[in-house]
Amino acid sequence: MTAFHDPPPFDLLVLTASDARQAEIYRHVVGRMVEDGLVAARDLLVVPDPGGRRVGSGGATLEAGFQAARHFAAETGPDDPASLLHGKRVAVVHSGGESRRLPAFAAAGKILMPFPRNDGRPGSGTMLEAIVASLAGATRGARVVVASGDALVTLDGVRLDLPGLVGVAQSASIERGSRHGVYVKASDGSVRDILQKPDELEARDAGAVRRGRMLLVDTGVLSFDSESIGRWLRVAGVTLKNGRLVVGPGLLAGIRAGRTGPIELYNEMLKAIPAAVDAVTFRRVAGGEPGSDRRRLLSEWRRGVRGMEFRVETDRGRSFLHPGTTPEYLDLVRDSGRDGDDERIRSIGRNLVTGISANTRLELRRGECVLALPIRDRRDRGRWLVVAHHERDDFKTPIDAGGTLGGRSLLDRTGSPEEFVEPGGTLREARLWSIGSVGSSLAHALRTLREGPRATRGTRWSLVEALGRLDVPRLLAHRDRWEQARLESEGADLIRRRPDVPVGAIADRLDGSVARSVASELRRSSDAASDHLEGARLAAAASRFAERGGDDRRDDDLSRALARVGDLIAAPIEPASDDRPATVLPDQAVWCTAPVRIDLAGGWSDPPPMCVDHGGTVVNAAVLLHGKPPIQAFSKRLDEPKIVVHSVDLGSSRVFTNTRQLHAPGDPADWTTLPRMALRLAGVTPSDPRSSLRRRLERLGGGVVLTLHSAVPKGSGMGTSSILGATVLACLERLFGDGIDGASIIERTSALEQMMTTRGGWQDQVGGIHGGLKIARTSPGPSQRPVVESLAAPSEFLQAIEARAILLYSGEQRLARDILEKVVGRYLTRERGAVRIIGRLKDGAEAMASAIRSGDIDEFTRRLAEYWRLKRAFDPAATNPRIDAIAAGHARDLAAWELPGAGGGGFVLMLARDESAAARIRRRADRRPANPLSRRFPLEIDPVGLTVTVL
Repeated sequence: MTAFHDPPPFDLLVLTASDARQAEIYRHVVGRMVEDGLVAARDLLVVPDPGGRRVGSGGATLEAGFQAARHFAAETGPDDPASLLHGKRVAVVHSGGESRRLPAFAAAGKILMPFPRNDGRPGSGTMLEAIVASLAGATRGARVVVASGDALVTLDGVRLDLPGLVGVAQSASIERGSRHGVYVKASDGSVRDILQKPDELEARDAGAVRRGRMLLVDTGVLSFDSESIGRWLRVAGVTLKNGRLVVGPGLLAGIRAGRTGPIELYNEMLKAIPAAVDAVTFRRVAGGEPGSDRRRLLSEWRRGVRGMEFRVETDRGRSFLHPGTTPEYLDLVRDSGRDGDDERIRSIGRNLVTGISANTRLELRRGECVLALPIRDRRDRGRWLVVAHHERDDFKTPIDAGGTLGGRSLLDRTGSPEEFVEPGGTLREARLWSIGSVGSSLAHALRTLREGPRATRGTRWSLVEALGRLDVPRLLAHRDRWEQARLESEGADLIRRRPDVPVGAIADRLDGSVARSVASELRRSSDAASDHLEGARLAAAASRFAERGGDDRRDDDLSRALARVGDLIAAPIEPASDDRPATVLPDQAVWCTAPVRIDLAGGWSDPPPMCVDHGGTVVNAAVLLHGKPPIQAFSKRLDEPKIVVHSVDLGSSRVFTNTRQLHAPGDPADWTTLPRMALRLAGVTPSDPRSSLRRRLERLGGGVVLTLHSAVPKGSGMGTSSILGATVLACLERLFGDGIDGASIIERTSALEQMMTTRGGWQDQVGGIHGGLKIARTSPGPSQRPVVESLAAPSEFLQAIEARAILLYSGEQRLARDILEKVVGRYLTRERGAVRIIGRLKDGAEAMASAIRSGDIDEFTRRLAEYWRLKRAFDPAATNPRIDAIAAGHARDLAAWELPGAGGGGFVLMLARDESAAARIRRRADRRPANPLSRRFPLEIDPVGLTVTVL
């Protein structure tokens, strides 16, 4: 069976950015990566530093937490931050660095620098992919995990799911600790203090030095449970006001307004937590003048978080990778740019080239690095700026403190660098580079690097000025061309390896011929797949690529995908033995009746393959129509060796005298498909189409007459087809046995639906077999046997529901199979909207069950309205303008409404605001029906369900 991400992806990935420009790049590039399944996250949120100013990692963390809570509030409604983040997996990756010591990635950010893959795929991934994969692997439960975007931590043996706030450290030398944060750990695992770049004396005085003269060096990884992150946001001033999540007075408001200066997560904010850190020490670390906003707000912060649960875990894996400089990066990935085998680039080695197109001729000496940036000049024209430097040059060291160009002091090379850079300025601010075409700017940059700034002439630009005038659309277009080439070569492999990749996001970025080629590859992979669900997914993906490529085989591909799903469900279910004799007497008959069902929550979680991947949870009600069970089946033995089927509502009959007739392929348009397939499952028809029907019936004791009756308008949305199938199976089962196994009938009905190619789930038959209100649940896996729990609702609640409910047949007919096939196709191709709603549907079913048990009619109403919103989000075709017009005509009296089942037509369930409103709706519906077929029914919940009687 195909598996989703193991471990599961984050519900939300939050990237912090230094400014709007960097945020735009991340939304475009990382958004594509999330769509393509390259990053283990379902959704992306990019949060630039507020107010256009740098706010520090602490300010960025609070802003990211607030925006994440608002993101979930948009889905579920406003609530306090802890509740909004409860049950959510969120990764916050700080990505707003300026990359001063690794200038090759100053434009796009270090999170996007190429990074070696560890999944066996060719080529490079990105730093971000590696970081998020590591965090996801260590985060099994619901947490908010924070990490630095320029360091990869193995998280070996780390428990991130401990209560409260958890920090992660690695054991390292005193020398290494002098360049990082250091935890002071108490004997119970709690944090006593956290130091910043301590020397050995400070570390010893604080009790940080451990056996072997080692320190616990901070890795930058923090893990919050929902209560802890909720507490941080409340203390920072996040609150509910007038039903909205807002930033009130407090630290976050001060940071946003620029009244505090940058606040560091790993210094001021964490230092405030340990009770062992006294106020004097904290004020010294926090800084700020007495009486200043910074001092006051950080003191308030300390009072709010001091003493909260804060533990440190030790990562026992290899030292975290932190390629912070060009030499460190080249040591890690020697050929992460273009290698020396490219005939257009001749190099001696240790070169880093970014932004240069593949058709540019380039000859580099050892250690030389080149960065090309698309910019807008001062007259807003598109130009290029190329920077050339040696791997040992960094763009952080001031020139007057020894900053280098080409590995040599720029001060020594120029004598008076003031012509090129202000005092205290760095190579980042040095005006050394020209703009123009790539070729002219490249030639200028290499000559400047090799011969010195005075060897070149013309208007000069600095790197920092170029970054401020970066032409983001051209930069992204350059990346898109590279991405297009990658998808053309790796698209099919990506779909095969990653079962949660949204196929459409990839297919829509390929041209027709490439899409057709990928479809052919996936078609072959589907045919070769032994796992039915894997074969279904690949066939559905082939259909989507074929659609993109204008390939007429797309419908055949989708049909094969649905057939593989059907095989998955039906294959384990063996037909009953065809050797069983009848147990009823020749003059007796079996008569079965069943109600229809109305789904109240959780629908679309029960059809395969959704239920196979996630398990299903559905709440529904058994319903009578005008006081009668509208589904009936009648079976009786015949003297003659033949099978006769009648449909009362259709006025049709059919006689079968040989096995091949009964084994004809399933066709939902042929009314005999249901009884024929049911006869096969019940063992009345021989399992081998070559066997004699006459001999089978002679062993049975004669023929069989089977009569079906459905007194339900066609295309009702009330589960009629499935419930009729279950009723027929029960009727035939009683013909051969003394009792009925409801669980077996439910399972066999699911197989019947697949044999008929109507592809339904299991909730319809649960609704018809089990009376009253109930919740049914299944676990993931191909065997779907629902566990059904009756919901005991207070009698006054049931009376109120029946008094306020109006069940109206719209007169609009639809075939659930067509709707289901489209939805299953969307799910198999992992459309984001189709996948992410499954969990919300199941959660909604549990909440609806709670409302029914407690008799809370207001919550019942809210949940019914939410269910209809989810159904429409899951399938936009669930309604149409004519149906919407019916509801709109009663809008002022309606509290909630929905279309039962797959929607698109059939019945409309309306819940009025009160009994008077219900009376007005009934009068309007009776006086002005929407069309000649539209009519009203009372809502009557059937407490009994399926009945089986031998007459």
